[in-house]
Amino acid sequence: MPSTSRRPLVGKVAAAFFAAVFPGNVSQWVHRRSAFGLDTDERRFGRLFLQPVLVAWALWATRR
Repeated sequence: MPSTSRRPLVGKVAAAFFAAVFPGNVSQWVHRRSAFGLDTDERRFGRLFLQPVLVAWALWATRR
């Protein structure tokens, strides 16, 4: 587990990662590409709503 002083940085890095992969998730949905068990349009579209939750969770979980 990172030291207390690095926790906010770790959260920001994780949030940035989740934000960075969002365009790829949109592309996967638009082009109807299956991967990682997301084999329907509904599942691919549903993941788009999960992405902001992951960003918020990463920031919340590593706050001081």
